[in-house]
Amino acid sequence: MDFLLNRMGWQPADVAGDPYVLTCSLEKRIIPTCSVIRVLLLKGLITKGGCSLVSILKKSEKYLLNKFVLKYQEQVLELLSIYQGKMGLADLGLGFEDRARLNHL
Repeated sequence: MDFLLNRMGWQPADVAGDPYVLTCSLEKRIIPTCSVIRVLLLKGLITKGGCSLVSILKKSEKYLLNKFVLKYQEQVLELLSIYQGKMGLADLGLGFEDRARLNHL
């Protein structure tokens, strides 16, 4: 929960509103998905408001790969490596400390 509150900028009420996210693996699901979404938002390739992060986390891995990773891989070559955890946001000069530039999704 620390990651969601302190790194992603969620409020406790956001998590309590849909506790599904607490059933997801932090390392296998939440961090990779949030990292990809964060990169796409910071690069201006997607806009927030289309759907919530919780609804994105509820989608299948195939959906996430097609909709967010493979679709934008030409614009951000490292996206698959970020999703697979082989590369971090810091490797792109981005990080979760850039939270001030984005409100939570």
